[in-house]
Amino acid sequence: MKENTPELWDGLWKETSEEEDRYNLKKEENSIRWQRIEIEILKNFKSFKNLRVIEVGAGGGTNALLFGKRGAKITILDYSKNAIKRSKEFFKRNKCSAKFILADALKIPKKLNGKYDVAISFGLAEHFRGQDRINIIKSHLDLINRQGLILISVPNKRNPPYRIQKKILEVSGKWKVGEEYPFSRKEFKHIASKLAIKRFGFFGDSFFKSFRYVNPFLLLTRKNRKIENLRKENGSFLDSYFSYALVFIARKD
Repeated sequence: MKENTPELWDGLWKETSEEEDRYNLKKEENSIRWQRIEIEILKNFKSFKNLRVIEVGAGGGTNALLFGKRGAKITILDYSKNAIKRSKEFFKRNKCSAKFILADALKIPKKLNGKYDVAISFGLAEHFRGQDRINIIKSHLDLINRQGLILISVPNKRNPPYRIQKKILEVSGKWKVGEEYPFSRKEFKHIASKLAIKRFGFFGDSFFKSFRYVNPFLLLTRKNRKIENLRKENGSFLDSYFSYALVFIARKD
């Protein structure tokens, strides 16, 4: 696997069509993961309005945009120039404003600490190893105020379809997203202990949807994706244990 660098991600974050952007945004909005995020935000803050939200290692900023569409004030942070460029275009296409910061998630300017109500990341923390694996969680905590919330979504070590697909792509030399090491609930609990996080929990996306990773017909149907065919996802009790996405939610206080 290639080492994660800004140059690697610059090569991956290429421009997409407006049609593809709309499809991906609607797909995420319909996901059970986003439905659960909405529930948590409303439970903790009553409203999205004027929430100060930062997405760390944001890439295109899809989830940050969903917050922004509901009235939150958005900051996008990434160390890839192409990711920042793409997210700017994405927000502009959707008539949503945001602040954009080019910075390393492990070296976030100290002036940002404590400035946000919510710090989120989707597909970031799994690209670190060793002490940096703990440090990247701490980076999220440092950004939020005392009543703030962090939401960190990572690949789940206990999701078989993802693990099978990842191994196949690695062996065949087709894995393109750099070093990636999935998380378990046990590891998050260990990190929470190290960082003195006492209030935390977990949820996931759809376990049954994760079988797309081993669906041989997926490439045949990809070109026929249509927004009008998307439906709200349903969840199950298996999601927080075995789904592809493991979402760690925690408070600082």
